[in-house]
Amino acid sequence: MPIIETVEQLADFLEQNEEWRRRIFSILVPRELARLPAEFEEFRAETRREFDAIRQEMRSGFARVDEQFARVNEQFARVDERFARVDEQFARVDERFVQVNERIAQAEREIESLRAEMREGFARVDERFAQVDREFEAVRREMREGFEQLRAEMREGYAELAQKIQRNTDDIAELKGKSLEREYRDKARSIFGRYFRSVAVIDWIDLEDPLEAVAPLSDAERTELSVIDLLVRGRRRTDGQDTVLVIEVSWTITHYDVERAVRRAEIFRQRGFTATPTVAGSEISPEVQLVAQQAGCAVVLDGRYELDQPFRG
Repeated sequence: MPIIETVEQLADFLEQNEEWRRRIFSILVPRELARLPAEFEEFRAETRREFDAIRQEMRSGFARVDEQFARVNEQFARVDERFARVDEQFARVDERFVQVNERIAQAEREIESLRAEMREGFARVDERFAQVDREFEAVRREMREGFEQLRAEMREGYAELAQKIQRNTDDIAELKGKSLEREYRDKARSIFGRYFRSVAVIDWIDLEDPLEAVAPLSDAERTELSVIDLLVRGRRRTDGQDTVLVIEVSWTITHYDVERAVRRAEIFRQRGFTATPTVAGSEISPEVQLVAQQAGCAVVLDGRYELDQPFRG
C-alpha cells in the first residue's frame, strides 16, 4: 500500500480501490442512513398507491356528475314531450277555427254556439298553458336541487382530497424531520466540534439532579424538557465554558421552532446552566432567520452555520 500524506492522495487511492471504498463507506455511513433510500422508495410507492386511490375516487365522482347530467337530459326530454302535446293542442285549435269559418258560411244561427265552443276551447288551452307553466317550474326546481346536490358532493370530494394530500404532506415532513434529527444526532461531534470540545449527545435526565438541586422542576417544565429534539453538551472553545445546546430539528425551520428552543433553553439558564438555543434543518426563510438572530438562537442548515454568534459566547 502506498504512503498517503494528503487528502488528494487518499482520494486518488480510494478512486482506484473499490474494496477500500466499500469498507470506508460502511464505517462512515450508519446502517440507518444506508437503508434510508430503500425506505424512502417504499414510502414513495405507498404514496403513489394512495394517489392512485384518490384518482379512482375522483373518477367515481365524475361518474356521479355524468349520472346527474343524464338525469337532467331526461328532464329536458320530458319537457320536450310536454311541448309536443301543447303543439297538438294548437293543431286542434286550428282545426276548430276552420270549422268555425265553415259554419259562418252555413248559417248565422250557429255563430253564437260556435263562439261558445271557441270560448271553451280557449279556456282549455289557457288551462293547458297554466299546467305547462306549473310543470316547467317543477322541472326547473328539480334541476336546481340536482345542481345544488351535485355541487355539495363535489365540494365534499374536493375537501376529502385536500385532507388526504395534507396527510401525505405531513407524513413526508415528519419522515424528513426524523431522518434529519438522526443525522444531527449521529454527527453531533463533527458538526458542533468546531465551537465545542468534548461534544456529547445527552438526555435531559442526565442533568435532572443538578437542575433539581437549584430549583424543583414543575410538571410543565418536565414536559418541555422531555420533548427536546436533541441535547448536546460540550466545553466552549473560546473560554472553556461548559455549555448545553438545546436543539430543535425540523426540515423547514419556522418561528415556532425558534420559540421552543428559546423557551426550553431558558429552563436551564434559570438554574445556572449556560444554555444556547439552537435550530437545525435544511430550509429557513429570511424572516425566521431574523427572528432567530433577535432571540439569540443559533441556526445550522445541513451542517453549515448560518448564524453562529451564540456559539462564540
